[in-house]
Amino acid sequence: MYEGGCLCGRIRFRADAEADWPHLCSCPHCQRLSGGPVTAWVGFPADSFTWTGEAGEPRWYNTFATTRRGFCPDCGSTVAAIDDGGDDIGVTMMALDDHSALTPVHQSFKDNAVPWLPIIDTVSHT
Repeated sequence: MYEGGCLCGRIRFRADAEADWPHLCSCPHCQRLSGGPVTAWVGFPADSFTWTGEAGEPRWYNTFATTRRGFCPDCGSTVAAIDDGGDDIGVTMMALDDHSALTPVHQSFKDNAVPWLPIIDTVSHT
């Protein structure tokens, strides 16, 4: 089981499943949302995922035509992403209360990566 939430704690979640596909993303949207060169993401099956905080679900913003990013309307923390029609929900690894067992195995949008950080070699996603 994994638990996590936003900076102020009003958005909280729990995932009762194994974490899937921990990776970094260097797309322009993740860079602007995070204010950093990458965002670390990990996925969970949507049917194992529950919003548990007093604020319920985050506020959603479409960053791609079929991808929504969830953020806390109070503190602004980006905590989640979901694709329309997808079976998984992604959360930012740093939103997890304990992310110590997770290591990114892939980096998306390598062509947009900053040149001063090493790129993660691709590992097959099964």
